Amino acid sequence: MKKIIVVVGFIFAFISMGCGNNSATAGNAPVDQPNLLTSMTAEDREFRIIEQSEINTLNKTIIEQNLNSIEKIMQEYAPEDMAAEGNYTYIITKATTTDPNKFTLSLLEDGINDDSLKALKVIMTVEKKKDTFRVLGIKESYQCWKDRGHQDWGADYCL
Repeated sequence: MKKIIVVVGFIFAFISMGCGNNSATAGNAPVDQPNLLTSMTAEDREFRIIEQSEINTLNKTIIEQNLNSIEKIMQEYAPEDMAAEGNYTYIITKATTTDPNKFTLSLLEDGINDDSLKALKVIMTVEKKKDTFRVLGIKESYQCWKDRGHQDWGADYCL
């Protein structure tokens, strides 16, 4: 009888230790694992940051072609499809920042005539110094046609 009580006690203790909450939260993430709650933001998942070499090429084009408006700069980076048919839209919006010499441009291009890519969102930060513009940063987000990838905005290319 004593053996049964001891065995049952060991089984109960073993089960109790195994039932503890082992999930990582923001306060108790193990040291050797990254904290997934803070390592990637929603914006990181939605936008792909354009490489500096591509921005440098665009800035060179701005000087060479004497592009004198931020709308023309966006059109140079992502030209409007003049031959598009159907429900195609190409909308550029401009927002000022707290610095009067910096602007944020947004492009929404939807109904793109492509078998994979349905829509493109571009966010561009432009700075004006004297009479010239310089692009500081660009990020893009993509939306795919049905059965060609994600239908929500995302940084991943379409299939």
